[in-house]
Amino acid sequence: MSLNGAVSIAPGTSAQTVAAGYHDGSGSVAGDADLAASNIALGVNIFGVAGAALPAQPLKTGQTTSYGTGSDGNLQKGIGSSFTDNGDGTVTDNMTGLMWEKKSDDAGIHDKDNTYTWGMISSPYTMNGTTVTTFLAALNGGGGFAGYTDWRIPNIKELQSLQNFETYSPGIYPAFNTGCAASCTVTLCSCTKSGDYFSSSTLQNSPDYEWNVNFNFGTTGYGYKTNVYYVRAVRAGS
Repeated sequence: MSLNGAVSIAPGTSAQTVAAGYHDGSGSVAGDADLAASNIALGVNIFGVAGAALPAQPLKTGQTTSYGTGSDGNLQKGIGSSFTDNGDGTVTDNMTGLMWEKKSDDAGIHDKDNTYTWGMISSPYTMNGTTVTTFLAALNGGGGFAGYTDWRIPNIKELQSLQNFETYSPGIYPAFNTGCAASCTVTLCSCTKSGDYFSSSTLQNSPDYEWNVNFNFGTTGYGYKTNVYYVRAVRAGS
């Protein structure tokens, strides 16, 4: 039987074969203090540890003005929003992990005033308008905006996560509306128009319509896919 010396084992995503032979007793099996029930989702079992962590709460609305006991601004229930400006024209939502495109006022592809179409208002109602052929094509072309080539139009739930109900015109968090001035670029400012922004979601009973968010008061609505609205790109965080 061979002597394998000090054998150390680190847990992985699949079972590992233990080499034939014996070791000298100085090896170890790696441990991690984070392997605790409170860090594992309820219903998930990892290495015999049953998860107990409940699903995350919905995000707070951002409203802080109280309109009486039990009102939203009084209770402020949910998980607070937190954003990081990455310095490259993007903002990361630290709660959802999503990375968002910032908007500028420099007449380029990120300009806050640019509007686009969603797509077809007849079967098969495809999202093939200028949001895809012009906007996303530019962001994902070459080496990609900020080095990423997987930019997309957010679904309605993702877009709603940017609504801040403590503000209006625009009803959005400061990370997306700071220092906006003529000729500013996405690395120097952050802009938001107080108007309708496309989501990628379709109205189920009338698929010639899409869902959108109006960032004037933060309302959710729907409109024809041939309408021209603003857009803001998103991607999964990294």
